[in-house]
Amino acid sequence: MIKFFRNARRENLATYRFVQYLTYALGEIILVVIGILIALSIDNWHGNKKDKELEKQYVSGIMNDLQSDSVVISVMRLASDKQVRNKQKLIEYFDGKTFSNDSVSAFFAVQWGMAVGFNPITTTLDEMKSTGRIGVIRNPNLRKQIISTYNKYQIFIHGNQAYYERNRAELRKIAFKIPRVFDFESFRNASKPDIIAALKDNELRNFIMANYAISVNKDLTSLQNENHQLLEQINRYFSEL
Repeated sequence: MIKFFRNARRENLATYRFVQYLTYALGEIILVVIGILIALSIDNWHGNKKDKELEKQYVSGIMNDLQSDSVVISVMRLASDKQVRNKQKLIEYFDGKTFSNDSVSAFFAVQWGMAVGFNPITTTLDEMKSTGRIGVIRNPNLRKQIISTYNKYQIFIHGNQAYYERNRAELRKIAFKIPRVFDFESFRNASKPDIIAALKDNELRNFIMANYAISVNKDLTSLQNENHQLLEQINRYFSEL
């Protein structure tokens, strides 16, 4: 009987020790898991904080770039508006309306004289693309609008702006081919009445009529609106960061 109780005591003791060990082991595992979770939470917190700071930096950079673009577009738009107004006057002249020789020369000067060279500032966007950080801007609608605006910039540059500049170069070539009408000086300032004789040349006249001035003007108006809308959206977003 005594031996039986001794064996039972040993078994209970062994079971107790095993339970103790198991409890201790589980406790250690739980502590390790809690430690890992805390470390991950801290890392995520630091990562989110860093991303927010980077987002603010990029949004500010895009905003500054767009503001610079806005100034350039506005200046170009003013010159383009004048060019279109003067083209309408030339059209009236071709339709038979009478103007002074000096006025006709001035109308013509604006048609070939305005160089279009819009080169948007893409420094911030290029950096975001090259580092794969464009997703740091959390608002998907804002990201989409930024990409859309810069894509429209490129469409204009490689579209009507490029066509306009090629036409302008051809216009110069044609004008210089007209005998005894243009030399470099008179073509540069277009202030001499020789333009009256020159406008009788059908090829020159056709190039003036199809010089993409109106198309460029419409595009600049559209880009200006696009730029302003995006700036307003970014300003609101930046104020909430």
